[in-house]
Amino acid sequence: MWVASATLTTLATLATFATLATLAAVSPAAHAVEIPACAEPSKSPTSIAQPVAERTAAELQRMLALLPTCQKDASFLAALGQLLNSLGRYLEAADHLEHALMLEPDLKDAQFSYAIALTGSGDVASARALIDNLLNDAALPADLRPLIARQKALLANGGAVADPSAWEKRFTLSTRIGYDSNLLGSPNITSLPVVTPAGQTIVLPLDGNFLARPAGYLRADAQLELGRIAADGARWDAVASLRGRYSPALATAGSTQVDLLVERSHFTPNQAPSQASSVAAPANALPGASVPQFSTGSSGSYVNASASALNSNSGTRFAAAGLGGGWGNTWRTAASSNCQSRTGLELQERKYLDNEVLSGRYTGFSLNWSCENLHGVRLLLGIKAGRDQAPDASRPGGNQQQASVRVGAFLPQTLLNVAGPLAGVASPATGIRNGLSLDFEHSQQQDSSIYSAFIDSERSRKISRTALRIEYQYTFSRSVQGVFGAEWVGQTSNIELFRLGSQGVYSGLRMGW
Repeated sequence: MWVASATLTTLATLATFATLATLAAVSPAAHAVEIPACAEPSKSPTSIAQPVAERTAAELQRMLALLPTCQKDASFLAALGQLLNSLGRYLEAADHLEHALMLEPDLKDAQFSYAIALTGSGDVASARALIDNLLNDAALPADLRPLIARQKALLANGGAVADPSAWEKRFTLSTRIGYDSNLLGSPNITSLPVVTPAGQTIVLPLDGNFLARPAGYLRADAQLELGRIAADGARWDAVASLRGRYSPALATAGSTQVDLLVERSHFTPNQAPSQASSVAAPANALPGASVPQFSTGSSGSYVNASASALNSNSGTRFAAAGLGGGWGNTWRTAASSNCQSRTGLELQERKYLDNEVLSGRYTGFSLNWSCENLHGVRLLLGIKAGRDQAPDASRPGGNQQQASVRVGAFLPQTLLNVAGPLAGVASPATGIRNGLSLDFEHSQQQDSSIYSAFIDSERSRKISRTALRIEYQYTFSRSVQGVFGAEWVGQTSNIELFRLGSQGVYSGLRMGW
C-alpha cells in the first residue's frame, strides 16, 4: 500500500515537471525574458557564442545585482521571475512574481508565470485557482488565452492531453483536541417546573444525564473534494465529508456525521465595458497598483443537491436531504481581487428518526457574499430565512419561522505590514498564510403555536442563539496547518428549558493533499 502510494506520488511529480517542460516548449512568447528599463545593459555583455546556459546564468546574475534598486519595478520583477522559472527555480520565481503582482495586479503575463511557479513549487491547487480566474477574466489578452487554456488542460491530467471526464481531487484531514464547559448542549437548569392536568405546578429534578457537564473531547474530520469543467463550460463539484467526535469522560457526547453535496454551476464572463473607469487609489493601496473602479467578472446559475446524516451516542438520529439553486456573480474591484455573491432558494426534508414527530420540511432563501482583497483579508456574509413546516400537526410549537446571519473574516498576520518584505505577505493565489479567523453567527426561531401545555403553558416558544469562534491558523507547510481556537455559545429563550451556554478551547492540525 505504502509502496504503491510512493510510486503514484513519484509519477505525479514527474508528470508535473513534464507539464512545465511542455508548456515552455509551446509558449516561448509568454516567457521570453526581456531586460526591463530598470536593468541597464552591463559593460561586458555576454557573447552570443556562449552556450545558452552560460548566457542565462550571466543574465540572472546581472538582474540579481540590480534587484536592490529595482524592487518597486513590477516589469523587472516579472522578468526576473520568468527567468527563474526557465531555470527551474520555482520557489524563488514565485516570490518575485508575487511581489510584481502586488505592485501591478493586472499584469496578465505575470499572473500566468506565477501559476507556472506555483505548479513547479508543488502548489497545484492554487495554480489551478489562479488559472481559472484568468480564464474567467474578459480582459485577458487574446494571445494569452490559448496558452493558459493549454496549461489548464495539462494540469487537469498530470501533463497529458486533458480528459474531459477527469476530476480534480483534494483530500483534507483535520484533527482536534479540545475542552468544552457544556459538551452535550444541555439547558442551564437542574430542575423543571411542570403543570399537571389538574392545574398544579410541581418541580421535577432533571436526570444527571441531561445536566450541563464539562469534558474534554477528540474530533476528526475527513473531506474529499472533486471538481471538473464539462465540455459545455459548466463546472461540476462534489464534496463528501465524515466527522467524528469522542469524549473519554462523557460517552454520550460521541457522534458521527456524514455530509454529501453535488453541484452544477455555469458561469460565463460578462461583456467588458467599452471604457474603463477609475478612481483615486485607496490610502492602503500598494505603490504602483492600478485602480480600476470596476472590472468585469462572470455570472450564471447554480443548482445543487445535498444529504446529511447524524448519529449520536445520546440517542439522536437525524437525516436530511435538500435541493438548492439560484444565481451567482463573480467580479473584481480595486479593493478586492476576488469577490462572489449568490442568491437562491433552499428546500430540505428533515427527519428525526428517533422521534418522527419533530421532523419538518424547510423552505427558504439564502444570500451569500464573500471577498478577498490583495492583502489576503477574506470577508464573508451569509443570510438565511425560511419556514420549517410541521408534517405532523402534533409537533410541539407547530410550524417555525427561522432566520440566521453569519459573518466571517480571515485577517493575515501581516495585515499591518503589507508594504514590508514579501515573505509571509498574503495573496489570493497562495491561499495559505498565518492569521486570525473569526466566525460569528446569530439565529432566531419562533414557533407558530403553543409549545406545551405542561411547560410554561400558553407560550409560543422563541429562541435566540449566538455563536462566536476565534481561531489562529499557523502554516507549517503548504499541506500542514496548526489551529488554536476558542468558542462561545449562548442561547436564550422565553421558555427556561431552552436556555443554555457553553465555552471551550481547542487545538489541532489540518492536512491537505
